[in-house]
Amino acid sequence: MKKKMSHRFLFSFFIWLAVCPLWGQANFGIEGHLENERLLLQLDSALLDVPILFVRHGSGQHQVVWSRERNHILLTLPRIRSELGFYLPIYDNYAIKFHVLGRFPILKERSDERSVFIDATELFLQTPIKWGFGDPETVFLDQSYISEVAYLDNETIIRTKRTTAFQNSRRTRAVDFSFYKLPDPMMPRLFDHRMAFAYEDQYDKLNGQVKTENGSITRWRLEKSDGGAAISDPIKPIVLYFDPKTPDKWKPYIKAGVLEWLPPFEKAGFSNAIEVRELPKDKGEHVENSVNYSMVRWSKFVEVRGGQIRGGSSVRKIIDKRTGEILKADILLANPFPGLTDDYIVRCAPLDPRARQYPLPDDLKGKLIQYVTAHEMGHILGIRDANFGEFAYPLERMWDAEWLETMGHTPSVMSYCRHNHVAQPEDNIPPDLLIQKVGPMDAFQIQWGYQQIPKAGSPEAEKPYLDTIVARQDSLPWLRYNIGTFETLGPGSVNQVVGNDDPVKSTELSLKNLKRVLELLPALNKDQRDDELLERLYDRSLELWYHQMFHVLSMIGGYEIQYKKGSQKGLVYDPIPMADQEEAMDFLLQNALDTPDWLSNPSFLPRIRYSMSTDKLLEYQVKLLTELANPLRIKRLEQMERIGSHEGITQRLLLTLGQHLFKDLKGMDRKAQELQWAYISVLSKAVQKNNLDVGVDYRIDGYGYSSYVKSIFHMQGKSIYKRLGKGLGENIDPIIKAHLQRCLKELDGVAMENRSR
Repeated sequence: MKKKMSHRFLFSFFIWLAVCPLWGQANFGIEGHLENERLLLQLDSALLDVPILFVRHGSGQHQVVWSRERNHILLTLPRIRSELGFYLPIYDNYAIKFHVLGRFPILKERSDERSVFIDATELFLQTPIKWGFGDPETVFLDQSYISEVAYLDNETIIRTKRTTAFQNSRRTRAVDFSFYKLPDPMMPRLFDHRMAFAYEDQYDKLNGQVKTENGSITRWRLEKSDGGAAISDPIKPIVLYFDPKTPDKWKPYIKAGVLEWLPPFEKAGFSNAIEVRELPKDKGEHVENSVNYSMVRWSKFVEVRGGQIRGGSSVRKIIDKRTGEILKADILLANPFPGLTDDYIVRCAPLDPRARQYPLPDDLKGKLIQYVTAHEMGHILGIRDANFGEFAYPLERMWDAEWLETMGHTPSVMSYCRHNHVAQPEDNIPPDLLIQKVGPMDAFQIQWGYQQIPKAGSPEAEKPYLDTIVARQDSLPWLRYNIGTFETLGPGSVNQVVGNDDPVKSTELSLKNLKRVLELLPALNKDQRDDELLERLYDRSLELWYHQMFHVLSMIGGYEIQYKKGSQKGLVYDPIPMADQEEAMDFLLQNALDTPDWLSNPSFLPRIRYSMSTDKLLEYQVKLLTELANPLRIKRLEQMERIGSHEGITQRLLLTLGQHLFKDLKGMDRKAQELQWAYISVLSKAVQKNNLDVGVDYRIDGYGYSSYVKSIFHMQGKSIYKRLGKGLGENIDPIIKAHLQRCLKELDGVAMENRSR
């Protein structure tokens, strides 16, 4: 009798395994059946009219509702009602109330009171659904199919192979979808524009707002297991799993990058808040696209020829938009090489002997992977890319090893400041202290975003306590944040360079290292099969030079920035002192517009250049020149004059620029001629363009110049016209003479003088 019972049990067990491929997981009310390549969904009646998540992995998410309408089942995308009491717009359009994604006849012969059956095949293979910012796809049904249905806790996963139109041809991709049961809502934390957390639907918008009080920040649900303890393990930690394709040798560095955030969480009251694990062996590929499992994904193109491109890593998140709770997040490590290594070489080769060989040793490459993982982990935790106190660190701390150990050379790993290229070889900074890492600003953000406030029973009740945390920005400027806009508003808003309180001196030191880098490049290239590395690193060096010059340029018309709430006193935009702006202009004239020979004509140039069409240095110089005269920058200078702190700065800086460009008409080289022509083009267009928009509102065109600035340009144009005319009477090279004649002809409209020559 016992043997019969045992056999019967085993038979039932294997039948059950065949039905449920991921055993031990509970179905939450949606079950899929593949019959004759059709997908029949069985929906529990209790699931109807209940909001759930509908996810296309890698593309986006929708909060949807299944409902019954007579003999049909509707899948509807309604507006989400936030726990803060307002509705989130659909497709960033406040006027849309709902969108019916699908309408399916009920299969009466299989349905009953407890559940209904529908044929949902077309929902996954043909229904045009907008995911993220991409347009709906054209799917070829004859080359597409549903491959599998799987189940995890509170999740039903539908796996498909979809063939779609792609670049005048077709491509087939694996595309996975999930239906996921939403958790009970947690209490939101109110968005504050002074902090760098994203809000719940920010990435559904083409232009995310900078200032709004009407939103919840995105964060994980962390709750102390011991509510009375100052520091406690969370009830449920944040867990990330390794992609099985991740090479074992990089796993310790990736894990270290993720766990760089443990100390900030300890300051917020949580021990062991984050874990990194291997995927359970019994789950395998079934969980790689799942709301239940957050992943660190290794680049899928690393081993593909042509995949060795410079691409950035990123993250993907799934969010309960009712509250801002992050339900799942993946780090996507793009092909980490050669981008990471090139960036490090052109910044730190003079300071780190390991960076004077190619390829770099694995221990250094691992540290660079750790750095980029730490940055992406910040996004996983809810923090945005931004600028964090870069104009606040004292310059002399950039070569202070004790400071660098505790504070880093930048306050946050979430900026794009990269590695320390300001310290000099004689400073003997330990190489690991050159690499960007989680810093004091990151701990400040985590404390504000995650620290529990036990006596606060609502988001509004939390605000007074949170405001006391934010108030630290008043006395510690490196805890301030500003979001990048289409205008770079000052040295605290630039990227790609180390920021500090003396951009001019900092750039002088950086240029010394960059010159050393160019001297090292031939030796780096000697064991290569061709000169591709040499050319790539030279181009990257020129790019870094441009960013260094732009760092100084940002001081002109630049501000120190501190976001504030209405009750806070003081300026939000505090102009850079006039004397500092003039110093910045002098530096640029000598170091950017006068071409440094070591940069423009290195010894190896004939190996990699055969045409002036690749003169990237000249392109950067012209770009810097036009940026100096950018109408938005000039309008900021005018604003500084208007508030009375920088009288005459606009005229003084523009006239200084013009005088420098045309100071030497006899000995100027070809680059000087190109810069002269570029500036004359600016003058000509500025004076002759009508700035009035004749639309309904009769507004002034924000991208043009004011009458005041046009008058300055007109005055300057006349002065340059006379200078060029005088130059024609001197004994000069015929080519230079022809150049001056071209310039005069272009200036005729500016100077309002016509002279036959």
